[in-house]
Amino acid sequence: MYRGFQTYRHFLNSKLHALSALICGDDTVLDAELKVFGVVSTKDLSDADALAVYINFKNIASNILKNKNQIDQLIGEARMTANQRACIIKITKYKFNWGLEATFSYILETLPNYRKRLSPWEIQNNKLRKLYSFLSAKEADKIIKRLDKIQKRNQNKMGEVS
Repeated sequence: MYRGFQTYRHFLNSKLHALSALICGDDTVLDAELKVFGVVSTKDLSDADALAVYINFKNIASNILKNKNQIDQLIGEARMTANQRACIIKITKYKFNWGLEATFSYILETLPNYRKRLSPWEIQNNKLRKLYSFLSAKEADKIIKRLDKIQKRNQNKMGEVS
């Protein structure tokens, strides 16, 4: 019924443990919820109770993730936005006429710590999408600012040559 699980109940039990870990880092929340029902294990819950706890945990987890995303945006640790990605592509592809390889190389040169997070195959094949998935908004801003400086420097050099 559910891919990878023998039954729907196995799915629920697994998700209860996973959601508890997402909410507080371990099974503390799940254990507290089980005490409310007067049972020791998720296996002891009725199907209806397990579903109710699952829905409750799912709502709590989604609220926590929303709050975490807002906090990340406020402190600048959120993932790179689509606009930032488009800006990087616009500058590198259309202003500088760089290919994927050059853009990939430049980002790794700017942020060398990401080289460790990429597999040798991803580096060899210039998997830019994978690299973009690692970038935070703050790091994307850093790259955009450096690209803008290069662009201004190139324009100044072109003005001097004329």
